[in-house]
Amino acid sequence: MSQPPGSDHGGQVPRWTPPPPGPVPGPQAPQQPAPAWQQLPPEQLARLHQPGVVPLRPLTLGDVFGGTLQTMRRNPSATVGTAFLVLAVLLVPSYLASLAVLRVGSLAAEDRYLLSTVVSTLFLALASVALTGMIVHVVGEAVLGDRVGLAQTWHAVRGRLPALLGVLVLMSLVLTVLAVLAVVAALLLGWALSSVGEVAAIVAGVLVMLALLLVVAWVGVRLSLAPAAVVLERVGPWRGLRRAWRLTTGGQGWRVVGITLLAGILTTMFSSMVQFPVTLVLSALGGLDPFGDASLVSPLMVGTDHLVQLVVNAFVVPFTAGVTALLYLDQRIRREGLDSALVQAAQARAAARTR
Repeated sequence: MSQPPGSDHGGQVPRWTPPPPGPVPGPQAPQQPAPAWQQLPPEQLARLHQPGVVPLRPLTLGDVFGGTLQTMRRNPSATVGTAFLVLAVLLVPSYLASLAVLRVGSLAAEDRYLLSTVVSTLFLALASVALTGMIVHVVGEAVLGDRVGLAQTWHAVRGRLPALLGVLVLMSLVLTVLAVLAVVAALLLGWALSSVGEVAAIVAGVLVMLALLLVVAWVGVRLSLAPAAVVLERVGPWRGLRRAWRLTTGGQGWRVVGITLLAGILTTMFSSMVQFPVTLVLSALGGLDPFGDASLVSPLMVGTDHLVQLVVNAFVVPFTAGVTALLYLDQRIRREGLDSALVQAAQARAAARTR
């Protein structure tokens, strides 16, 4: 009688045992190397959500102001130093032009002072155009954890200066037209209500003009993000204005307006705290009335005003430009999901630093 299979082993079927550890014979798929950013140390991976001065997420008011101040503190040469250098270059022609205006004897002292203020404001606007573009670039790099110098910043921004100047001209034209329309509307309303009463016409005209001027300020703030779009997206002036307007539509536009106005109030307070005491001291030393006509047209006081503006704007312009850059990035994060692209860029740059 034949034995059943396995009877050679005492009637028990031998158990299956796993093969010894080792490579499985046969063709194998090649292993893909892990991405470079995955090979970073744990502490660097933990920093990817905030590789620079602000976290890569929708920003709060504290993030915007804190990130701006941190950029100025971490990279003073490319922010405050650059602003001081550019403003100092334009200080001499601005002072000479102001003195030339003050020597026009046919005008009253107040008119000459007003014209000299306009001249110095124009030079300051030209300096602010270049500075805003350069500091926007510095802040954009600081968001990704990189620090750039003056030479690198100038190389990156110098080609955008014509577009930045175009933005300034277009914004000035738009705001001037709106301001003129506001004044004309107030005058027409006052004329229409003159039959009711002179006091009522004056009050109504003033209220309407103030309301329309607030609209002008609101439009100007919404367009203030255009320089950041011109530098970081490398678009033209008109497209930069359109991008700024589109990014500030809806409720987020009021948020941008509020933060920008708050930054303006803070910088105005800082300027007054520095300029007013200096003016009083120099007026007392020179025997001048700080509120008199002689003080307005004094070369000493005009020169002092230029020097004070140089020091003040060396801090004010970088702060204002930094707030603008971070508000622009915040709106793109909220509306376009830019934070994903920023995280990927931060990963790539962090991986490049470890090589």
